[in-house]
Amino acid sequence: MQGTILERLLDPLINCYISVSFSIHVYQSSDNIRNRKNSMKMQHSASILCVLYLDNKVFVSLANGEVIVYQREAGSFWDPQSSQTLVLGTSSSPVTKMVPVGGKLWCGSQNRVLIINTTTLVQEHWFQVGTDSSRCVTCMVAYGQGVWLALQGSAQVRLYHAQTLESLTEVDVAPAVHKMLAGADAIIRQHKAACLRITALLACKDLLWIGTSAGVVLTLAIPMVSTGTGAGTLKSPLVPMGSAHGHTGHVRFLTSIELPEGFDMNFPPTTTDSAGNQSQSSSIDGGSLQRRDSTQRRASTHIPAKTNHLVISGGDGYEDFRLTNSSETVGRDDSTNHLLLWRV
Repeated sequence: MQGTILERLLDPLINCYISVSFSIHVYQSSDNIRNRKNSMKMQHSASILCVLYLDNKVFVSLANGEVIVYQREAGSFWDPQSSQTLVLGTSSSPVTKMVPVGGKLWCGSQNRVLIINTTTLVQEHWFQVGTDSSRCVTCMVAYGQGVWLALQGSAQVRLYHAQTLESLTEVDVAPAVHKMLAGADAIIRQHKAACLRITALLACKDLLWIGTSAGVVLTLAIPMVSTGTGAGTLKSPLVPMGSAHGHTGHVRFLTSIELPEGFDMNFPPTTTDSAGNQSQSSSIDGGSLQRRDSTQRRASTHIPAKTNHLVISGGDGYEDFRLTNSSETVGRDDSTNHLLLWRV
């Protein structure tokens, strides 16, 4: 992967890791990186694809197929001189995604998933996702005993059992996306359908959130996966639902945050989409979070205790898929980066 990658990661000892091309700069998370010098710089032999903190270690995957592991004693500084190198792939099949699953590290390399013991740093298992080795794992999230995966250029999301590694089901998001694009201009609709792929995944509060290249954000009720769950045992078909609020271009990322107690949101009245999710579309790129005294809270902005999570999508432009192509808003600010926020 060429170019610059910016990824921010916090660990329990409050360090901030920022990777820029071949280097990782380490800051205190409270530092203002605009005017503070980094406390440490780690140089690498290839560009950085992923950075993950797990079990008091930082795992860094490089474009040459290596994964560098940085360690430290509790409360001590990082020692870049004592790092370990795991050769898990090659320059043509680097580790493109890393996710913690049940105390292990799952690494996507081409269309394979390698499972690493984070204590011994030994590969314990591996399995293949699909049959096309030219498609690498681009999205991977874990929830309970299930792991959701998507391959490069694919509109299908696959569910695997975290313990047995068995493939449980596969869901095609294309029908749900096409339904949301029904009111779009015919040329735009055909273009988005032709190059449709999954670009982001997020698991939050029993929902799988799916971002697509068409700008449509989908939600899917996550089924219960237990020790005895196997292929064909899921009780009902999994049907993704589209949100009326999305992006004009690609969904670049999906993330979630839990709001501390005492935070309210200054958003306009909510609207409910076809998936039952609430959003505030008219202040997407102008909303703010403010701390207020409990006696001054307004009922219209207070988040109930059970809905103190925000799901955030980032992407190109904003689009209300309920509108037809005759709307005056179509094409406006298509290239402007937007954040969409949902209360869940």
